[in-house]
Parts: sequence; structure tokens; C-alpha cells
Amino acid sequence: MKRLLIIAVASLFGLQATQAQEEYGVFDHIGIGISAGLDGIGFDLAAPITDWAAVRAGMSFMPGIKYDFEVDPDSNDPDFILNSNKKIDVTGKLNMTDFKLLFDFYPIQNSGFHLTAGAYIGSKKVVTAKNKKQFLVESAWGTSGVKIGPYRATSDDNGNVEATIEVAGFKPYLGIGFGRAVPKNNISVSCDLGVKFWGKPGVYAWTNDNFGNRIHTKLTKEDVDDDDADKAFDILSKISVFPVLNIRLCGKLF
Repeated sequence: MKRLLIIAVASLFGLQATQAQEEYGVFDHIGIGISAGLDGIGFDLAAPITDWAAVRAGMSFMPGIKYDFEVDPDSNDPDFILNSNKKIDVTGKLNMTDFKLLFDFYPIQNSGFHLTAGAYIGSKKVVTAKNKKQFLVESAWGTSGVKIGPYRATSDDNGNVEATIEVAGFKPYLGIGFGRAVPKNNISVSCDLGVKFWGKPGVYAWTNDNFGNRIHTKLTKEDVDDDDADKAFDILSKISVFPVLNIRLCGKLF
């Protein structure tokens, strides 16, 4: 009787394992997800690798958030055409668009709890700032600009001066979450919490070298003699990761 009970229990577990394997085999289902969170709006396709793991591939983007401000060039440069306030109108724009490839591992079978590893690949320029209105005479386009410490941030051929905050284009990701990438039912909701490792952000501007060529130059705190700028550089130096928290609506295509 005891042996019969053991065989029955073993058979039951074997049957459950077989059913799980049939439901979550290698790429035998496809799911689709739409997410929203700190990394913006995203969408992806997902497929199981086994009952213990799944892969997701897609992209995420941050809607264009803009902020207008003024910059005092502290200059009487004859190339400038300034407004009545003697300041340059600037528009800053947040720009984060990444492709993502993520692998979910489910350590507890038949549970939605998962560990995730992968990467986001895409935008280096996460913030772009450029003049909102023209402030240079046309004859100075491409040669003149704004003095920043020992450098001059020079304009392009259309008279625009641009500064950027840049991070690594390849951003490894680690996180945890709840919910299956490919739901067992037709529709479900999942949640992810993790971080993108995007390196130490840098501030860049286009400047001219000694031969008049425009070069992509990384600016330092010492280049900008301004208390507010010093604080901004100090904050940027500490933000080597970007937090990710999102909610994903999942559907099973087949």
C-alpha cells in the first residue's frame, strides 16, 4: 500500500510537470505587452523558453517632455542678437528611446514572481538643450556661439547651439517582478522593479578646435564657473543608474 501511494504521488507530479511543459514549451506561445512607468511607454513581444524562463523583446520611449528657460551669456559679443532681457531663450527636452531585450527567470514554478536580467540599448542623449530662438547674426552661424569656461559652444550651420547630457548607449538591466511575460490566461497584469546601469552621465557641447573644426567636447564642473551648475554636476556624478518601475498589461496571442 505504501509503495502504491508513492507511485501515485510520483505519477501525479510527473503529470503536472508534463502539463506545465506542454503549456510553456520553447517558444510555443507568444505574448504581447504594453507598459507604462518611469522608463516611459513601452511595448514588447514575449515567448516562454521553458516553464522556468521567458524572453521579452521590444522598446520603450519617454514622451517628449520640454522645459523652457533663459541663459545669461554674460557677454557683449557683437555676433549676438539678444532679446530685451539680454538673455538666450533655451528649450530643454527629455529624450529616452531604447530597445530592450530581457530574460525572466521564475524560481518558483507556477508563480508569477520573477528575476529579470537583460539590457536596454538606444539613446545616449537623454537631455538635449538648444536655443529656442535665433540669437546670432547669420554671418556668425557655424563659427560663433556661447562662451563656456575655456570653450565656446559653437553653433551649427543653422545658428543653433546644442548642449546634451549623455549616458552609455548599452544599459544592462537587473530587476524583480510579479506576473508572467506570457500569461496563462488571455490577459493579465504584471509589474517590474529594477535599475538600468547607464554609467556616469556627462555634459557635452560642440566646440571649435584650433583648426576651426567642430568637435564633441565633454564639459566638467571646473569649466563652468557657476554655483547652480556646480550643484548640477555634483548630482549628475551620483546618478549612475536609472530606476525602472512599470506596470505591464499582458495578452497571449496564441
